[in-house]
Amino acid sequence: MDNIEYVIYCRKSTDESSDNQKQSIPDQIKTCIEYAEREKLTIKTKSKDFSLFESEYEIDKEDSEADINNRRTFMDTRNLFIIKEQETAKIPYKRPKWRRLMKMIEKWEIKGLISYSPDRQARNMLEWWELINYVDEDLVTLRYTNFHFENNASWKMMLWIWFVFSKQYSDKLSEDIQRWNKSKVSSWKAIWRYKPWYFINEEWFHQPDNKNFPLVKEAFRMKLDWVIENKIREYLNSNWYRRKMEKTWEEKEIWRSSLNAIFTDEFYYGIFKNGDNIIDLRESSKYYEPIISEEQFQILQDRYYKNPIVISRNTKTKDIYDDIKVFDIDFIVTDDNFWLTFSLPNKKRYEDKIVKASKEWKRVELKDVVKANQIIYRCATKNSKYYNLSFTLADIDKEIIKALEGFKVWDKEFKEYTSFTNSQLDSILKTTKEKISSKTLQMWRLKAEKVKYMKENMSIKKDDEEKEIYESTKADYDRKVSLLVKEIGALNEWERNELVELEIFIDILNNAKDYYKNASYVQKRKIAKILFLNIKIDHQKRLQIQVKPELKTLFNPIWWR
Repeated sequence: MDNIEYVIYCRKSTDESSDNQKQSIPDQIKTCIEYAEREKLTIKTKSKDFSLFESEYEIDKEDSEADINNRRTFMDTRNLFIIKEQETAKIPYKRPKWRRLMKMIEKWEIKGLISYSPDRQARNMLEWWELINYVDEDLVTLRYTNFHFENNASWKMMLWIWFVFSKQYSDKLSEDIQRWNKSKVSSWKAIWRYKPWYFINEEWFHQPDNKNFPLVKEAFRMKLDWVIENKIREYLNSNWYRRKMEKTWEEKEIWRSSLNAIFTDEFYYGIFKNGDNIIDLRESSKYYEPIISEEQFQILQDRYYKNPIVISRNTKTKDIYDDIKVFDIDFIVTDDNFWLTFSLPNKKRYEDKIVKASKEWKRVELKDVVKANQIIYRCATKNSKYYNLSFTLADIDKEIIKALEGFKVWDKEFKEYTSFTNSQLDSILKTTKEKISSKTLQMWRLKAEKVKYMKENMSIKKDDEEKEIYESTKADYDRKVSLLVKEIGALNEWERNELVELEIFIDILNNAKDYYKNASYVQKRKIAKILFLNIKIDHQKRLQIQVKPELKTLFNPIWWR
């Protein structure tokens, strides 16, 4: 037994794929610990401040590891000086933990280093040379679980040969992959990196992911309808879309930057690029299905090129004022592109009425006690030249009714729109059925995953903390299933609302102005969303009602010009 205290260094990156490189970090730790016990080597205890090599996030992640055996490995070795890194070793000086380790070796703070294999420590010539130079200067003693090494000329030459062959293997593997990728792309096949909402099938073709494909279709539809990325992101994340991280394979919520990349990727209408290879998947792949047409993609490209202010018309603010908000806060905008916010002055006026009614056991809501002239839309952004400009709902109603005076639908047009709403009705029923089917499939998959998790872990004897994680993981599956059940119910409710909107649309075609005058808050909201794009404040501080382009022919041209 020598007197050196050893540090364990483990590394695994997702860009590596040989058999030896598949060894997980918990497996590497166990193998190194067993090797140290067999060779009677002492593992260094980690210092109180170990933040150079281990973050709070990494500790929490290990403590919450669903695989009980891996979690125990992390917990049982928590007191030891073990460095765990998930970065590639092909590129010099790109591993922060390895660089800190080398500095400690240089200062004689660490004298011994154990790793599963030499290629866990370095796979590029610069860092190999640096490590062997430290061995030459007797700054460090190296130990490997699958390679015998001693600090003499012969073994240093053997280690160098190992490194050279490892480097040659790594480079050749990279060249082969590039050549293989080029060959696959020219054969219309996928490369390693999958595209969100598609998976790579057994024949190496891109194929739609049935679980998420309906979600991306809806995301692109929302984008084409001018919904902002944050709202699309909220929709995807609330419907349990998760993207896998390339390095850790963790599943994380999608971010706005990822959406921007997706919406500008030609792959989603059928063009697959890899280097100089360009393939039209629409003509060549029997599995590929485009999400949008080339014309729709060009529309999105034009928007990104012009970089416009994108206005959402589908925002739904859920709060106590929701029933009396005729317009979403992003529906009324100034000509310098700021939104008007919603407010109610003198809360005392309506709060007292509601409190009084509740004491008398009467059910009273805001819409029962708030009048139109109390509802205010105000520009609250100091950067706008219209800061503090406000309009009451009565002001806005007056302009909308004026616009509706020029609204006229002839018998022929009425029949055409009735025919259109009937086709929309069929589309709504079909879409709802597809979405419910997709969510039902997700629900059954989650139930199957829960059963698999229980089978793998229920027979393992657990301490109290492990029981808590086990029960928490099961409860998480149940929670996700419960959310899907609620979402299926919400889809049925959405379908009913859409059908109601179609009925209102037909009513509006008959007599829009009178219908709007007598409408409730909720009905006014539906009318505005059906007929109008938005309301703009012009440089003369006047309200300008923006009619939807496809409906302009139904309005008096003198008015909307």
